[in-house]
Amino acid sequence: MARHMVWLLGAGVAALALTSCASISVRDGSESVRNNRPQIVYVMNFSTALADVEVDRSGSDLADFEHNLQLMLRTGLVKEITDKLVPAVAETRLGNHRETNAWLIRGEFTTVKQGSRLLRSAIGFGAGGTKLETQVQVFDLAQNPDAPFLTFSTTGGSNSEPGAILAFTTDPLQLAIGGVSGAAHGLSEDTARTAREITAELSEYMYRRGWISEDQRIEPKHESATDTW
Repeated sequence: MARHMVWLLGAGVAALALTSCASISVRDGSESVRNNRPQIVYVMNFSTALADVEVDRSGSDLADFEHNLQLMLRTGLVKEITDKLVPAVAETRLGNHRETNAWLIRGEFTTVKQGSRLLRSAIGFGAGGTKLETQVQVFDLAQNPDAPFLTFSTTGGSNSEPGAILAFTTDPLQLAIGGVSGAAHGLSEDTARTAREITAELSEYMYRRGWISEDQRIEPKHESATDTW
């Protein structure tokens, strides 16, 4: 009987999995042509000033959380861009740039939702899911550094994988693994995925201009009309 109930619960929520987002995708914005591939990319912290933030923190704890989120994304971008495209460094303030043939990345967090850790770890498949959205601006410091030549946004979240309850098993060890796996998904993973998708969008821009090879190209995941939140 217990096994049958677990199966029914899993089947009932499986439909939710088919419509829930499990990753970060890119929404197109605007772009204009640049003449040269940058020698270096500077990355600034993304602002949280206007973000819709829904997390279980307030006061100084919330401020620390937002600062750490900014640091995670900036660090992730520096690493991804350096590893896959061109050298990148963290920048702390405008106007402190040593290279003129350089790009500058700025942006804003627009949505930060923590969701429910309990539902993610117990059920998964999007239940209690997180949501992370950003607006991205890329500036060419050699050409019109006051206006971005490339803008786009990212959107998405975690948790399409089954949690402990929906692991379709009654084996205690399998259930425990599923629970830990579900709990591990969250805003930290969303931030890492966001850094990868931003890097992929830069890669696509460089590829279309012949600055990198097909092997170096990272195809971004663009949001489709069937993506649902």
